[in-house]
Amino acid sequence: MFCHTFDLAKRMNIPTSAQIHHHAINTTSSQTSPFAATLQKLVTLLQSSTPTTTTTTTTTPTTIHRIVIPSLLSPALYPPQASTPYHLLQFIHALRALLRLYPQQLTFLASLPLTLYPRTSGLIRTMEHLCDGVLELTPFPHAMDEGLSGNPSSSLATSGAATAMEERPQGLLAVHKLPVLHERGGGGGGLKGWGDDLAFTVSRRRFVITPFSLPPAEGDTDAQRGEAEGGKLTKEKMEF
Repeated sequence: MFCHTFDLAKRMNIPTSAQIHHHAINTTSSQTSPFAATLQKLVTLLQSSTPTTTTTTTTTPTTIHRIVIPSLLSPALYPPQASTPYHLLQFIHALRALLRLYPQQLTFLASLPLTLYPRTSGLIRTMEHLCDGVLELTPFPHAMDEGLSGNPSSSLATSGAATAMEERPQGLLAVHKLPVLHERGGGGGGLKGWGDDLAFTVSRRRFVITPFSLPPAEGDTDAQRGEAEGGKLTKEKMEF
């Protein structure tokens, strides 16, 4: 368990035999929770795929259920009462109970628009506390800059690439919490590399995470020369 590794940028191949179920959020009633019907359908699917245990044999569950909720609490998809702590936190607590009940069959992933619901609010902080992992993606405004000026080199993202051959990053990635345990029983806050500044690049086929660093300041000829040389060790650099 402590030696498990994972790659956030690895693309997951969905087999052709996989079944995809879409559950629409209830937006008709303002009195009941909009997540109640979806939660009940999920419980029914989990119970139907769980094998029965007899007195002689026990079948190991093989069906994996992956819950994906994009743009949670977005006004375009969810009614106003969905953002109330009573309905939302009750839904998250119910999902955590199902994760404990079906630890080998169920995973849960959701995205949240932080422009509408910032991390400084108590509701989002409570949600992060209930989640095992929290990642924050902050896109660069370089697309708007390029559209107005027509100069791709004017964007901040140009400085994120280590070399000219690498793709320009599209934003910053912050790792606030990871579901990884180390030998001391913590939450993986001291993992090597995750405390550094990271950037991400999204394309149709892949999601790349790379270290991010600002370019040398203008007028610093020594640092600019070192960046052009690609970080090679020279005699002057080795002398001290």
